[in-house]
Amino acid sequence: MLAYRSLGQGAPVTLLHGFTQRGSAWDEQIDLLGPGFAFLAVDLPGHGDSPDAGATMPEATAGLVATWDALGIERSQVVGYSLGARLALWVACQHPQRVTTLATIGGHAGYEGAARTSRLASDRALADRIERQGVVWFETYWSSLPMWAGLNRRGPEFARRVQDMRRANRASGLAASLRGMGGAATEPFWDRLSAITAKTVLLAGAEDSPYVEHARRMARTIPAARVAVVPRAGHAAHLELPSAVADVLRAHLERD
Repeated sequence: MLAYRSLGQGAPVTLLHGFTQRGSAWDEQIDLLGPGFAFLAVDLPGHGDSPDAGATMPEATAGLVATWDALGIERSQVVGYSLGARLALWVACQHPQRVTTLATIGGHAGYEGAARTSRLASDRALADRIERQGVVWFETYWSSLPMWAGLNRRGPEFARRVQDMRRANRASGLAASLRGMGGAATEPFWDRLSAITAKTVLLAGAEDSPYVEHARRMARTIPAARVAVVPRAGHAAHLELPSAVADVLRAHLERD
């Protein structure tokens, strides 16, 4: 099982966070989406209160399904961001009967070819360095990457909250996640997306152009999918512009 928090009553909605985060990263969305949902905010392997063990897509999927089974959740809506989006897609491919609706933010179905080879090497090198130099070094490096520029628009107080969340991680957990669940760690599964039967919305920030293209590519394969591009948002659209993302999710999710 995975560590989790349950909030609210109604239709089950499972929330899968991104790399360096934890289930509480969804708190703003939970507040904005309002009543009518039973939210299950899990900590992915290597993050929060979940162990480092099980940090591969098949093992994380088994952990999520075991959590559903323990809680008596036969079917759930699933929302995932980045790392959590890849897991959400994987779960929806492997267990389509368990997923009623699917929403991804900044997701894709794995790197391919030379891009995968290069990313796999860089992720492994980064994992080794995290273990040597620690979480504070890593957070400082990670936060400086251009893909997070949109988070700075919310001001210094929000930036400190994100920093605190990232620095609360374990070096061993982040390294395990990169090695086992990074974007290149799993065999690409673009050709399996047609197995997804859930009504699907694929969100991407307009300023996150590679992921806009990933979303459009996935929508050509997932039978009941549409793309939602969030204006003025980057990779972490749900954190940069929470109200805009909540509007899309509110229209997509099904209440009891």
